[in-house]
Amino acid sequence: MTLNEYFYKFLYFKNKAVYLILLLPISLFVGSTITNLLIIAITIIFIIESIKKKNYFFLNKEFLVLSVFYIYIILNSIFLTQNSDGILRAIGFIRFPLLAYAIAYYFSLEKGEYQKQVLSLWFLIFLITSFDIIFEFFVGFNFIGNTSNYSGRVASFSGEELKVGGYYFGFILLSLWIVLKNYKKYYFFFIILFLFSSLLIGEKANFIKSIFLTSIFLIFIDKKSILKKLSLISLFIVFAFVFIKLNPALNSRFIHHIFSLNKIDSYESLVSSNQHFSHYNTAFEIFKKNPFFGVGVKNFRNVSFGKEYNKIENVNGGSTHPHQIHFEMLSEIGLMGYILLFGILIYFIIKGIKFYIYNRDLLYLIGSLFIIATILPIIPSGSFFTTYTATIFWINLSFILRSYK
Repeated sequence: MTLNEYFYKFLYFKNKAVYLILLLPISLFVGSTITNLLIIAITIIFIIESIKKKNYFFLNKEFLVLSVFYIYIILNSIFLTQNSDGILRAIGFIRFPLLAYAIAYYFSLEKGEYQKQVLSLWFLIFLITSFDIIFEFFVGFNFIGNTSNYSGRVASFSGEELKVGGYYFGFILLSLWIVLKNYKKYYFFFIILFLFSSLLIGEKANFIKSIFLTSIFLIFIDKKSILKKLSLISLFIVFAFVFIKLNPALNSRFIHHIFSLNKIDSYESLVSSNQHFSHYNTAFEIFKKNPFFGVGVKNFRNVSFGKEYNKIENVNGGSTHPHQIHFEMLSEIGLMGYILLFGILIYFIIKGIKFYIYNRDLLYLIGSLFIIATILPIIPSGSFFTTYTATIFWINLSFILRSYK
């Protein structure tokens, strides 16, 4: 396909909702308001079109199960949350499953042509972001002048919010899929490029998750050269370690911070020496006092500063959220919501892997691997209910939904 033919197809999508889907990665850098407006527009168009075409997606058993979780968090928020913000967030949560179904629907149209075009342009955005990260790390500012005030962290297009690590973790496998489709003989180069960019961002958790995703993905895509792939990943890890040691800011964030945990001699000292563990401890204390139903969606930010949940001297684990998905679910929606949500996610993981085995479509595998990486224990994560994290999560889950009629 020539460049002119490619842009002709792009400019004349029959369904205009595809343009809105195309803009989602860019909106993540612009801000939550724009992202939410896009999601609402996409879902409205999708619902109207579904009604016209008698596409009864809401009768799909997986959607019905997701609806049970949706109803649960609404009731949970109404009865437990003392502020309207948590209730409104719970009610508005439905936009994310609807977004996933909308993407799955539009990507199935035109014999997958929409999917091909959109993901190719998402790859271009990701590639530009990769070079932007490298540029900022070595120059001090990115292509549009953004800088980071946090030593060892790169801002890139996310600006002061420093959220580019979450974006990178969310789209790295999708970008590698495009590489395999179009530039297979260069995919080792792109793997190194993407992992190196992920390292330069300076976010430990998302870098670890990116390494995890890439390693498992490499093993699946071609079983004939597993040793070669494992050697490549091992060499990169050695290179990354040396590079980190030679860079004072990265060394402080990665090596010094991690190995300082060796000096911990008690649970109290662990909690007091690590910000994330102080959040985990507070979340666990909240869970112990509210084991079955938690304290309500987005209510951690309101109760986590209380003395009853911060019993360790000179330690306060109060924050907007616990920074770990398991602790977030246990503290905010309790054991009942936790079992319901993770039961659904495990179901989708299994489904995605089965579809991959039957169809050899790597996007099913990508969706499953992303969910697995998201629910890894202990490793810090963004809040499951925030627009930024949820949008990236449900985009990846949408690839598993493509098989449902």
